[in-house]
Formats: sequence, C-alpha cells, structure tokens
Amino acid sequence: MMKTIIHIIILILICSSCQFLKDQETFDYDLYNTSFGIFDFGFYEVPQSLEVNQNCDIYVSGTTSKMHDPTDYLLLKFNFDGKLDTKFSDNGHMMFDIDAGIDEGNQLLLTDDNKIIIGGRSNHGVDLGTVLFDYSLAKFNANGVLDKSFGGEGKVITDFGYRDDAINKLIQNDEKTFYAIGRSSNGKDDDFAIARYDYDGNLDFTFNDIGRVWIDFGMSDDVAYTAEKTHEGDLIIGGSSNSGATPKVAFAKIKSDGTLDTSFGDNGLKVWKFSPPGLIYDLDINGNDVYASGFIDNLVTFNILVTKFDLEGKIDKNFGKNGTKIFSDFNSDSISTSIHIINDHQILLAGTIKNNKNEDAALIMIDNKANFDLSFGNQGVFKFDAGKNEIFTDIKMANDKLYVIGLHSDEDEGDVILFRMYKQNVNSCN
Repeated sequence: MMKTIIHIIILILICSSCQFLKDQETFDYDLYNTSFGIFDFGFYEVPQSLEVNQNCDIYVSGTTSKMHDPTDYLLLKFNFDGKLDTKFSDNGHMMFDIDAGIDEGNQLLLTDDNKIIIGGRSNHGVDLGTVLFDYSLAKFNANGVLDKSFGGEGKVITDFGYRDDAINKLIQNDEKTFYAIGRSSNGKDDDFAIARYDYDGNLDFTFNDIGRVWIDFGMSDDVAYTAEKTHEGDLIIGGSSNSGATPKVAFAKIKSDGTLDTSFGDNGLKVWKFSPPGLIYDLDINGNDVYASGFIDNLVTFNILVTKFDLEGKIDKNFGKNGTKIFSDFNSDSISTSIHIINDHQILLAGTIKNNKNEDAALIMIDNKANFDLSFGNQGVFKFDAGKNEIFTDIKMANDKLYVIGLHSDEDEGDVILFRMYKQNVNSCN
C-alpha cells in the first residue's frame, strides 16, 4: 500500500510570510484539542492542496474519479466549523472536467480578491493510455462558478511542446502574476518547468521572453514538486533528477527574470549525490535557511528525508549528518509530503508512518539540528489512525489553528481527511 500511496502522490502531485524570520512565532497548539472529519463523496478522492483565507474558509483541491471514468479536478470548500459550505457549488463539493480526458488538480492558489486557481495536468481525452499531458489551470469565483475572464473560458491549457507536462506547485509572485512549477518533456526526458501567468491566464512574456523556463540537469528525468520565493524574489525549486536508474534529490534557483542564479550550488543547480535514491516533495524558507523534506528508498523501507541549506545552496553541517537527516528511527516505511517552519528552532513535518498493518498519518516536530522535539506528541511524533491507510498531504497554520488535510484509503476507496488542532482558549473564527 505504501508504494500505491507514493504512486498517487507523485502522479497527482504563496507563502509571502516566508520572506521574514519566524522567530516570534511559537507552536502553542493543544494536541488534546483537535477535531477531524472524513468525507466520502462516493468516489476515489485524493486531496493534495490546502488553503485557508482570513475569513476561516477552508479550500481543498485534488483529484477525483467516478469508478472507471477519467479523473477530474476536485475542489472542496469548508466553513470555519469544518462543515462543507452548502452554498459553494454542489453543496461544497465540485468535480471539474478540463477537457474530456484525464485531469489532475494538484495545487491550489487563493488570489488576493478571494478567487480560486487550481493547477495540474490534462490530456484532452486524446488517448487515455498516453502521456500526452499539458499544464492545465482553472479559475473560479468565490461561489465556485468559473471565472470566464480567465483564458476566455475559465480555464487555460499550456503545451510546452512535447508530451508530459504537469503543474505540481502554484506560487503567487505579486499582485499581477503567479508561477506554475512542475515538469515538462523536452522530447527525450523531463525537465523542471516553470511558467508565469497573469491573473487573466496569459503567459507573462517578461519572464524569459516566452513566459516559460526549462531547467535541464543533463541526460536525466527532472521533476519539480515544490518551490518557494526568497525575500529577494528569487525561486528555489525542489524535486528529483533521475540521472540513471534512480532519482536523486535536486534543487535549482532562478531569478525573477527566469535565468539561473549561478551563485547557487553548481551554476544554479544542486543535486544530492548520496545513495539511496530520494526526492523532495516540499520546502520552506525562513530568512536565509531552506528546509526541504521528502523520502529516500533504501530498497527495504522508505524513510523520511529532511535537508537544510542556505540561499546559496551551502549545506548546514550542523543539521543531521552533513546537512541531511534520514529518519530510519521508525523501523518502517515513512514519507514526508509537507514541511512548515514554525520558528527558528521548530520545524513541522506532515506525512505518513507505517504501523504493523497499515499506514498512519503523522505530524513530526524536529529542531534546527534535526533532533526530535520531545515536547511535541509522543517523542516528537503525533499519529492519526482512522483504521485504514492514512497520509497527511498538506498543512497550513492560520487563524490560531493548525489545518491538515489527508487521504483515508484502502485499495478501493479514497476519502478526504480534514484535521484541525487548536490553541487553548483561543478561537478567532467564531
């Protein structure tokens, strides 16, 4: 089942506040003051991305399918109390078809005017057995109705020129533009791919003259899963580079004009050469520190991987072993899908840890040296077990709450988990 979950996350796969140090933020949430809901819409749902606005409205995007039909975008809206917003689309739930074929809604972005953009990939229904996918985007008004000003029809499809394009991350750039980060084929293998759009769905041609950038690590399949902006407006991008039989952890840094920042790593690129193979799902930035998490495959178990470096790509040798911590402590499969820097000495991971029978969703707190924060949960670990296989896929801290989404699944069904943790005697969403 662990390999199934990894396969789902890989295929389905705005933090302006990250531009300053988070020294003043503290994790004062109550592990015994939580609530959760598991939502079954009758199909197989894979929740992937989470956003929360200042009104405490909760949005979730992902992928859903009806039995043997092609997959569609999934969009959910919850009220502050964790109940579906019945005024939003179809009782708070939306399945959206981009273009008759396979559609995957990997990432969610809320705009400043409270509209919703979903990014992923679509294959137009050309041949459901092919990998002829393109970048796909859809934009909705606050009530769940398509915003027809976006691309003329409320949706945009961008073909990078070959076959297998996919958006895995959306990031707000400024009040006029946003980034879509993922992968694209160059005809021989895959590259990191970045596009920049305005909020009407047009490519921003001030970005690399064509609105798009490819980053090629060489004769390898390169996939970007995540990215964050630095305080200077550059992008640090994380993922994997498969320069042989196995993927390696890989990063790149580009400037706001789309050119590589050659002061980072090796002329703008950095590949972790260690074995076994691994990849990065998420990263976060605090001042000059970059933390990134994912997993490695040691051929026996999957282990959570966390690495730390600065904005020039120099590793922090005081973190773990030479800048990287591989969590073999669990003696079982473990994966991190999301990472959030709480402050300069607390880093929160979300993902899954396997128990004797199934996978449990998990939150893990570590410090800036890669040690478990023993004040959190059970020896630094909080597990969520609802009886099947669970994995947390995204986390957000907002409105005095910790919000987490996840997948509750077996081989036949996947449901959406919405989990919340509260501060003691604080509720900003009454």
